[in-house]
Amino acid sequence: MKTLLTGFLLMIGIAQQNCRNKTDASASTTPTPSTTVESAVGFCVKGRFLYDPCNNKVTLRGVNKMNIWTDRTGSSFPEIAQTGANCVRIVWKALEDNGQPTKAADLDALITACVAQQMIPMVEAHDATGNWSMLGQMVNFWKRADIVTVIKKHQKYLLLNIANECGDDQVTDLQFTDGYSDAVQQLRQAGIHTPLVIDGTDYGKNLEQLVRVGPGLMQADPDKNLLFSVHTYWPIEYGATPEFIKDQFSKAVNTGLPFIIGEFAGYGAYAGGASMCSDQGRVDYQTIVSEAQRLDIGWLAWEWGPGNVGGGDSLCVVMDMTTNSKLNTLKGWGKDVALTNAASIQKTAVRAPFLVNNRVCK
Repeated sequence: MKTLLTGFLLMIGIAQQNCRNKTDASASTTPTPSTTVESAVGFCVKGRFLYDPCNNKVTLRGVNKMNIWTDRTGSSFPEIAQTGANCVRIVWKALEDNGQPTKAADLDALITACVAQQMIPMVEAHDATGNWSMLGQMVNFWKRADIVTVIKKHQKYLLLNIANECGDDQVTDLQFTDGYSDAVQQLRQAGIHTPLVIDGTDYGKNLEQLVRVGPGLMQADPDKNLLFSVHTYWPIEYGATPEFIKDQFSKAVNTGLPFIIGEFAGYGAYAGGASMCSDQGRVDYQTIVSEAQRLDIGWLAWEWGPGNVGGGDSLCVVMDMTTNSKLNTLKGWGKDVALTNAASIQKTAVRAPFLVNNRVCK
């Protein structure tokens, strides 16, 4: 642990200097109401936190939305915005289900619609879920000339999640480090300078590995602008007690890992052969959100809904936060994390001043 902590402290110092340099580059004059997006820099990871271009710390509080399958226009975003959410993780793909490339114009429109609601767009490529061999294909998608154009258009407020849950529980630390070091460097060489979000392996669940590999990956990034993401589908049935959750989060926080909870729900955990959406697949989401609030960890709930039965399991309707994508149909655990819990979106989310102020630093 001492070695990890020392490594992260060094990494944090470099990241802080990197962010200061970016901020200073846009601050040759004192920011005024006329300082617009053209003279601002993008979001930046500093220490273990995310900052907007005006140097305001932003703790993510929001939801995932399966736009690629259920909402190509972003019509759900005004409903999501009513919770007070400050971020939407836009589920996207490199390829349509029929194997044809997705359209850059559709992604462009979705990002625009999200920002119009003063929410940070985090775009992810979902094709590689659980499949480590597909990481390179996801990198190639982001490097597509038309996609790079979209990214650069929105780079002042965009977060780019390289690959959703890429890799199962067999991916080694060395493979992970080598694979993502190369991925990050390719994206930077392609002119992409947004914060890059990196999911854990084991379908996103392996936070301990992220703690181990995080310092090396940050060093490999020329921009020192990475955010790591764990998907906390940790099963109550198999030992994910409140103490387990607290221990996982505390250890990561104590090393300085810049991380968020990119997905979680009330269900969705390994269930030993039963449906992950049965009682055996329950997740202690209440401890997850309360500990995230205590430790200042960002999170994005899965998933606004509807659409979770698309995987073929009718029980997974329980993972839909809403029944028809409308705020007034929030239900169960989804309503709790969006509105009623003491650590809910509505009670804890703060929007990025940069977006609230129409991309002006005041």
